[in-house]
Amino acid sequence: MAKGVYKKTEEHKRNISEALKKAGIKPPSRKGIPISEETRKKMSEAAKERKKMSDETKRKMSEARTGEKNHNWKGGQFTCSQGYVYILMPEHPNINKRGYVKKARLVMEQHLGRYLKPEEIPHHKNEIKDDDRIENLRLFPSKAKHTGFHQHLKKLNLQKEVT
Repeated sequence: MAKGVYKKTEEHKRNISEALKKAGIKPPSRKGIPISEETRKKMSEAAKERKKMSDETKRKMSEARTGEKNHNWKGGQFTCSQGYVYILMPEHPNINKRGYVKKARLVMEQHLGRYLKPEEIPHHKNEIKDDDRIENLRLFPSKAKHTGFHQHLKKLNLQKEVT
């Protein structure tokens, strides 16, 4: 065993606890110590007497912390870990689970004057994912076409490195 480290016996623990009590210091937590049946019943009764919140109260409290009222509100816009900008648009037909849409999709939709189909993919020409100017966007009809385009670019880059 390391210097200054020793295993405490039950007697040693009791002695420490008694010394702390005599000194007026609160003993360590009772974590792991069994609770008597009588104490368990008292705790149960106390819990029953506590007021329960109504569903209406819970709903009001929840509403008080959503959207602009939340301390973490960022104006309905955030940048995800991959670098794409998302905008809160709860009424949009192609929202994610949280009610957001990629800004690139919105810019492309505004340019075309229609909603994009779910399979259509806006591509950032300069590979900068938060550069959502229309001149930097190109629309692919499917994920397969978009992936194929990236594979083609990768082949071209590899060929440039070889020559």
